[in-house]
Amino acid sequence: MSTSNNPSSAGQSLDDAINAVKGGLTAAPAANQIDSWIGMLDLNGPGSQGEIALELKNLKDYISSNDSANIAHTLDALGQLATRAADEDVDEEIRTKLLQLGETLTGASTSLPK
Repeated sequence: MSTSNNPSSAGQSLDDAINAVKGGLTAAPAANQIDSWIGMLDLNGPGSQGEIALELKNLKDYISSNDSANIAHTLDALGQLATRAADEDVDEEIRTKLLQLGETLTGASTSLPK
């Protein structure tokens, strides 16, 4: 993620993402939130950014078509990518939040029918 310029802003964005996943993702609000997350990522950036952006686009499509099996799969993939991003060059606060986001996404994936 493009987090090196403003760790405080990145931390708040990660908190917002965690809260959104915990609160459930419904079509209209989720689409706007996902677009904002994609906008924060550099598609050609270092590390996992491009992969995360692609999975977020997939998630948006699956939510709009109410495809719970693919939503679950994509949430799991995003959880793994967030966990992997925590091992990239980020400060400790961002690392902790990425690990929490990864765990939250993976947990959300198991609550949906596959």
